[in-house]
Amino acid sequence: MKKLIFSILILLISTFSYGIIESEFKVIESKNTLDAQNLLLDINKASKSDMLKNGISQSYVDKIIEYRDITGGYKKLNEMTRISGIGKKTYEKLKVKFKEPQNIKLNRFNINKADDKTLIYYGFSKKEIQSIRKYHENSIIRNNLELKKIISSKKYEDLKDYIDY
Repeated sequence: MKKLIFSILILLISTFSYGIIESEFKVIESKNTLDAQNLLLDINKASKSDMLKNGISQSYVDKIIEYRDITGGYKKLNEMTRISGIGKKTYEKLKVKFKEPQNIKLNRFNINKADDKTLIYYGFSKKEIQSIRKYHENSIIRNNLELKKIISSKKYEDLKDYIDY
């Protein structure tokens, strides 16, 4: 009987003292743990080391940065699929590492001097690139009127502010 009373007394004291100790401390969370968006990288600003630390492989990091350097940045994350070696499945894995880009202005490029990779990065289809190359066999593209004859009107409207002749 004494053991039972002693056990109950110890149990009550430990419960009471645990409650006092627990209430003396507050848990303070870092702002980074409160907002998952803070953990996402800005694809237009993230450094090579930031991307590597976030688990993106070296080869993809190099390609992502090359695209960014050539075009001036990403307007949308799905532009990663324009990069050779980044298909839909890889894109789905990579996009969760980045937040959606905002307010980016692309670099200008010369339609007559751009290589195929640059044209692909700006969203030209293989057919449009072939048409541009075929046109170059006879002449350079001198102005927007000539370019409009070669590429789709939608592509022209999307890129007209970035094309030099």
